[in-house]
Amino acid sequence: MNQFALLAWFRRGFQVRLQTALLIAGINTAIAALMSIEDSRPFWHPLISAHAFGFAIAYFLNCMRPWERAHSLLRLVAAVALGTVVGMLLVIVIKQYEPAVVIKDYHRFLFTMFYACIYGLLVSFFFQTRLRDTLAAATLHRAESERERLGRQAAEAQLKLMQAQIEPHFLFNTLANVQFLVETDPPRAGAMLEHLIQYLRAAIPQLREESTTLGQEAKLSQAYLAIIQMRMGQRLAFTIDIPVELAGQAFPPMVLLSLVENAVKHGIEPAAAGGKISISAARHDGMLRVEVTDTGQGLSEVPGQGVGLANIRERLLALYGERARLTLTQGQHGGAIAAVDLPLTAGAAANL
Repeated sequence: MNQFALLAWFRRGFQVRLQTALLIAGINTAIAALMSIEDSRPFWHPLISAHAFGFAIAYFLNCMRPWERAHSLLRLVAAVALGTVVGMLLVIVIKQYEPAVVIKDYHRFLFTMFYACIYGLLVSFFFQTRLRDTLAAATLHRAESERERLGRQAAEAQLKLMQAQIEPHFLFNTLANVQFLVETDPPRAGAMLEHLIQYLRAAIPQLREESTTLGQEAKLSQAYLAIIQMRMGQRLAFTIDIPVELAGQAFPPMVLLSLVENAVKHGIEPAAAGGKISISAARHDGMLRVEVTDTGQGLSEVPGQGVGLANIRERLLALYGERARLTLTQGQHGGAIAAVDLPLTAGAAANL
């Protein structure tokens, strides 16, 4: 250990918070009060001794920090022993004992050191145990936070992949329809192409964004439904009701569109008569509730067990924990209702 490292080691002993110093002073004073019961001298005698030993032991404990290293018990004993020796020297200097007195009554001084060492070991071991438990809990908390952070990153990475993979067969089918309509119904071809452009304008910017809003997701879903409506004709109708004060609410990208696609594929398309899809948002029990309702075929499997819905639940769990949920229920007049409940942001909550 070079001189700079040794100097840093000694300086480390003074790195203590005010609350800790006050706690040590309080413990020292309590020990002095116990010592004064059998000491006929004035109270300042045991008080000086208790503070000299106590702060010297605390200093060397802070220098060696056994709770951060291996062989912690051995280091603790060494720190207490060093502190006891230094504390005894401080007592001799402060109380101005003559060397001859120390030599003559050495057994009394040794006895004092012995008791000081015992008290120091007991108090130090107790607080080291508490400190190590606290450090273990903090480490566990950091590990949990890191796990949640990695989970959010995995969800975001999965989201980026989903955003980058704008469904190829959807685009190919739409372009094929545009090509067919160019030859048979040019006005409708132009309208469908316009809807496709709106869809791409809403979808492509999200490839560069890590978050979006409910209003942007609603625009993306509207452009998607407009294209599907032109393909399905009168078999599909849709409405979107997003209050202005909720349009700026933060919302996980692609979740709303995934629910809309699910309603089209599993609700409207299988139904012979088609049906209607309604998108709505409202404040519900202090949360943001977004519902996608369809009047199509209804639930044909165990609710919520689809792969797409399971992925949405995993993403919500990674992003919001237990504060968010997705539910899928049977509609009162057929069809299904997919509802997402999310925490309201401060701004959105204040506007309601």
